[in-house]
Amino acid sequence: MLIQIDMHSEVPIYRQLKTAIIRGILMGELKPGERLPSVRQLGCDLGVNLHTVNKVYNLLKDEGYILVHRNQGAVVAVPPNASREDLTDFAKALFPIVIEMRARNITKTRLDELIDTIWEQSVLGGPYNE
Repeated sequence: MLIQIDMHSEVPIYRQLKTAIIRGILMGELKPGERLPSVRQLGCDLGVNLHTVNKVYNLLKDEGYILVHRNQGAVVAVPPNASREDLTDFAKALFPIVIEMRARNITKTRLDELIDTIWEQSVLGGPYNE
């Protein structure tokens, strides 16, 4: 799996890396049981601080995307199903965005169209890709 990080992006590096790994799992580029590079190796390959990679691996572990074994390192887990808590977290993340959109008189129809576009781009790649 090819991970690209845009060092000049407004999106934090850890967020770009986390999204890239989750997208790799979504696309089937990373399969359950497959080993991820070590924190040190991925950090060196991407030119990213080891603490940043470690943070991402811990977030992915906490969210159920990867398992971390002492002997084997990080491996891809079976993709988790969303729980009620996950949906609440997503709603909390989306709420301020929806407030801003409504304040700018963007209709729900336009929001729905935008979500449909982003949904498609999530597997195709495109302008909304972090």
